[in-house]
Amino acid sequence: MVRRFSYYTVAVVVLIGCHLTRWHVREGSCQAIGSGDITARIRTYKAQLAADGFQIEIRLQLAKAYLQIEAYTEAVDMYRQVLATVGVDTVMENTNSILNSDIPAEAYYGLGLAYTGLEKFEDAIAAYQRAITYRPDWAYSRAALASAYASTHRYTDALDVYKIAVKLDPTDEMIHHQLGNVYSKRGDSTAAMRHQQQAIAIAPEFAAAHYQLGRLHAQEKRWSDAIASYRAAYAYDATLVEVLYNLAQAHLRIGDTAAAREQMALFEKQKATLDPLHELRGALQRTQETGERAQILANIGRVYLRNGLYEKAVWEYQKALGMNAALVPAYNGMGIAYTMLERYPEAIVAQQKALELQPDFAKAYAGLGLAYFRRNEVELALEHYRCAISLAPDLLDAHLKIGIILLNQERYAEAVDAYKATLVLAPDNAEIYHNLGLCYAHQAKAATDDVRQLSDAPSAADLTKAALVALEKAVALSLSNVNGLEESEQSSVQPVLLKETYYLIGEIQAGKRDFNAAETAYLASGLPKAYHALARLSAKFATENKKNNKHGVGLEAARRYAQEAIRLDPNVATYYNTLALIEFRRGDYLEAEKAIRKALELDPENPNYHQGRKQILGKLGSK
Repeated sequence: MVRRFSYYTVAVVVLIGCHLTRWHVREGSCQAIGSGDITARIRTYKAQLAADGFQIEIRLQLAKAYLQIEAYTEAVDMYRQVLATVGVDTVMENTNSILNSDIPAEAYYGLGLAYTGLEKFEDAIAAYQRAITYRPDWAYSRAALASAYASTHRYTDALDVYKIAVKLDPTDEMIHHQLGNVYSKRGDSTAAMRHQQQAIAIAPEFAAAHYQLGRLHAQEKRWSDAIASYRAAYAYDATLVEVLYNLAQAHLRIGDTAAAREQMALFEKQKATLDPLHELRGALQRTQETGERAQILANIGRVYLRNGLYEKAVWEYQKALGMNAALVPAYNGMGIAYTMLERYPEAIVAQQKALELQPDFAKAYAGLGLAYFRRNEVELALEHYRCAISLAPDLLDAHLKIGIILLNQERYAEAVDAYKATLVLAPDNAEIYHNLGLCYAHQAKAATDDVRQLSDAPSAADLTKAALVALEKAVALSLSNVNGLEESEQSSVQPVLLKETYYLIGEIQAGKRDFNAAETAYLASGLPKAYHALARLSAKFATENKKNNKHGVGLEAARRYAQEAIRLDPNVATYYNTLALIEFRRGDYLEAEKAIRKALELDPENPNYHQGRKQILGKLGSK
């Protein structure tokens, strides 16, 4: 069974969103509040009201901000203060000064939205009706009233009010969509379909309308049309996981079992990802205590952050901070989301705010380290990561980033020490062993090149051995992670790391002149550069063993490896150059010329390629 939010939840989110963006009472009076500065705005509004409590516009803006962050209790209180300030409850309703004012209409409308958020639908209905009294020509208070009627299953009343709303504004897609939903509840599929289609005509990317249209097609057994509508809905909004379930059912109906299985598998995967989010939304519905709601919203932000939905994460964290400006983990999570969005100044400000509130918060230091790391300010990153692990020695990612920074700076001995320390926290981490092996390999090369090496320093042979041990451990750990998985799934588990590890092993074995071991590792890697390295190595061994090719490896094998490298990545000039050299040694000068010409197309300024082509053309001319 697909878990869904209640009808009221969908309605209130839509209504509040529209209230804060385009469902305005007066031109310019209902300006949308940007999510990026909602906390600062709330703080500013409060300060302004503390200085002068009779600023009705400021109180309205604060009420709207509360609606936007789902602080419905606070919104109710603020709208009631607006209404008390303008005195609508103490004067006759037929007073012209009141009837001609848009403020009461806007305040009652917002009050209705807040009551809807609290599931106090009868209070919401009363508020919307008062709003209509002041502005009978305003479509959106009528649409909100109709939505409240629908939330209490009073579909006849809802239908009557929606009909008025759509006449007042026939160009609003949401009103058509909601009206279509009510017609569907009443069993009038023809009218329901007409209004969903009108909604889509107005807003072609309106996912919910596509979804409802798909359901209507399915009810009429028009499976192809249903499938098309479901696909459009999911393309425009991938969080509508129920679309995948219905899509699978539609494919089953037309006998396409393979497509049905594919959609059902995707549904289960997406559902598992979104279930925690739905549970948190349910918890948010069940409480109106401000502190609890702030924490739940922060937890929702964390779910979005974990799933890579960074814009959504930022907004949920902003809402949490709008309710509780001292919620340190929310600043930290928001800072990480900003970092992933490459909005580094905002990320840094968020992490610094977390540290202002809690100076020993290690994760904020790590968050600053990440922002500086991604901004390529590595010394600042290193400084903050080290602060983080001094406060919380078990922060694995901070240790890993320190190792990466030192590795990239060619401070291999320090990086080795960092990775060894990290292995205490994560003894089964393949990435650590991979990078440790890489550090040892670099140290081994330096030891080989340094004729003045200190006597007590590790030898190149010892460092090479240590590199192989670490890399082989990385391979073993990577392979253990895929045990038990289906063969089709195994390629998605650590593919880049494992291929790179095999490539590094091949490089080390080639340096040791162990052709068989190098060939095995390069082939296991499967990277284009591995085939290229294998082509060069094969050509070298074939030349060295021209009289007695004891390895059975010849130029033909080298040629095949070079061709495979080119097939995997046809845009690398050096691969064609290597192929040209191999063909030249084989005596096939036409193929050699063809290969070197391609290399020159990709790198026309390379003097070595020009010289090579000159030599090849010389051979062709002599023939």
